[in-house]
Amino acid sequence: MNLRDLEYFYQLGKLKSYTGAAQYFKVSQPTISYAIKRLEKELGCDLIIKDPSHRTAELTLQGDIFQSHVEDVLLQIKTAVNEVHQSLNPMMTVGFPPIICNYILTELLQQNEDLAPFSQVKAIRGGSNSLMMKLLDGQIDFSLLGSLAPIKNDLLVIKQLFKKEFYVVLSKNHPLADRKELAFQDILSENFILLDEHNMHLTAFNQLNHRYHDQANILFKIDDVSVIKQMVAENMGISLLSDIALSSDSEQLVKIPLAKEDSISFYVSYAHSKYAGLSEEIKQLITLIEKVS
Repeated sequence: MNLRDLEYFYQLGKLKSYTGAAQYFKVSQPTISYAIKRLEKELGCDLIIKDPSHRTAELTLQGDIFQSHVEDVLLQIKTAVNEVHQSLNPMMTVGFPPIICNYILTELLQQNEDLAPFSQVKAIRGGSNSLMMKLLDGQIDFSLLGSLAPIKNDLLVIKQLFKKEFYVVLSKNHPLADRKELAFQDILSENFILLDEHNMHLTAFNQLNHRYHDQANILFKIDDVSVIKQMVAENMGISLLSDIALSSDSEQLVKIPLAKEDSISFYVSYAHSKYAGLSEEIKQLITLIEKVS
């Protein structure tokens, strides 16, 4: 059974489109079709519901069964390749979302902890969504992750570390700065300065905004929380930030809890493939980061 055929089948099952699968691999559509035919001949059954136009690619019952196993097989192969590469270059790769990493490092420094384990791994910085994809794709060994709900994935070992709440962040000179709490509908007319698409913070904002028919306006998006704080402090707009992004607040800022009906939590977890072994360096890093809550 050809590994490339399995990859073609897996992506076809995910995308449900011969055209999409061909574009994904930068091959012709017949290349995908021939791969499926080879697999079907070897297995003695149809994997894709036949559509002469090839416009759609829905899986048969047997295709669904095969797809679930192919996903595991491909992840194990990627993990094996990754571990071989690690044996040549033993430093393991760890995903660090910047805001989460900064918060954890600050907390550990305040506890006078030895940060040596952080220097024993190769840091890959990025947003939680992209790091999750790299983890599932076998490109990194271990990652910290942020999410708006507890993460569940059968291919990963996941441990929730802690959760923090989101706050409305304003200049201390803002007219709403003395409020004890704010409903999202109270701030629909404000200009928002937000973290960009690489961050779960924008997803949290979009969830709240959709409840109110997307009335809130985004003035500016950037992947730098320090710039956001500076702009908010100068009363150029307001922001929506989780508590971990506010660990070193400026005296010019105030954070106000969202009203109960709009409250939203930010979960911080770590994850690694359930098929991958963890090095002693990663185990030391886990022991260290678990001291933060």
